[in-house]
Amino acid sequence: MKVAAISGRGRAVLFAVRRHGRISRSALIRETELSGTAVFRATEELEAAGLVRAGEAVAAGRGQPSATIHIKPDAAFAIGLSVMTDRADAVLLDLAGNVRARREVTLPGMPRDAIIDAAAAFGIETLASLDIDRNRLKGIGIAVAGFFVAPDTVNPGAELDDWALVDLHAAASRRLGLPVAVENIAGAAAIGERLLGVGARYRSFCYLNVAAGFGAGLVVDGTLMRGRHGNAGEVAGLFALAGRTIPNLATLRACLADHGVATTGIADMVSRFDPDWSGVEAWLAEHQPSFSYLLGALRFTLDTEALVLGGRLPRELARRIIAAAEWPEDAWPARRNRRAPATMLDVASLSPDLAGPLGAASLVFHQTLFD
Repeated sequence: MKVAAISGRGRAVLFAVRRHGRISRSALIRETELSGTAVFRATEELEAAGLVRAGEAVAAGRGQPSATIHIKPDAAFAIGLSVMTDRADAVLLDLAGNVRARREVTLPGMPRDAIIDAAAAFGIETLASLDIDRNRLKGIGIAVAGFFVAPDTVNPGAELDDWALVDLHAAASRRLGLPVAVENIAGAAAIGERLLGVGARYRSFCYLNVAAGFGAGLVVDGTLMRGRHGNAGEVAGLFALAGRTIPNLATLRACLADHGVATTGIADMVSRFDPDWSGVEAWLAEHQPSFSYLLGALRFTLDTEALVLGGRLPRELARRIIAAAEWPEDAWPARRNRRAPATMLDVASLSPDLAGPLGAASLVFHQTLFD
């Protein structure tokens, strides 16, 4: 199924319908702040494109009952591939945000072509097993841990040498014959939270991606702000400028090892994480000031609605970091008894093991159907 280009109002309405699963036209008017006529025309447009269906009418106060609009999960699909220094994962996501299947596609040496082929084959085979037309696949999103040196060209760590300094969009498009979206892990995870997680509550937020490294994705008015070179959110450098150690999962694993807790890698540590492990308190004591410093710096420079802490960081640990965060201005006198409006602190709701691949799949929908 080829979906026609969706208008701006159609995208806004589709985002709201996807968020709720089903919602009345009257509620859509309130949520999108569009006129009744605009919402009616948008829902007709989306229904004609096969993305939603109109269901039963629901009474909402005075006036005529309002039709309920339902998302059609099987109308469109996207493959998401995340490639980190220690593992690669793929998911197949439907339009409603359901993970229909997932698979680890890590291979020794992390060969680029073989991993891309494995992710695409996984998605196509899954669609066939579900008896769903392959034409409903909107594309593949590829998220790689690293910074951009050119459009769609990432410079990752040494473990991902085969992915370095290659135009990933061109390489994957030629290989697969599918639409391709490329982003770094933090930017992709931010879009995943925007479409599927707590980010749906905010029009503008900064997503902090804590993994083997440390990065951020910035969403402004519903759209990923990439910066001139695609590297908006490379906030790890702020720690070095302030003379602080980067508080990532590599330092957490090292701290745990120093306290007698052995793990085989970051993936093993995250999957088995126990907040009562010896070494957790020591890591928090050492790095909480760095987290508070960064949150304060971002609050002053960005003025977003929220700062969302996520990535592969265990969520219980993220909640403790958020709870202990201190705003620097709290220690300063209030001007005329008033302070600047507060920035919300929130914890990512997508699970640590799915943040990357879900974000990668969400990139496809973000670029083609939403926002």
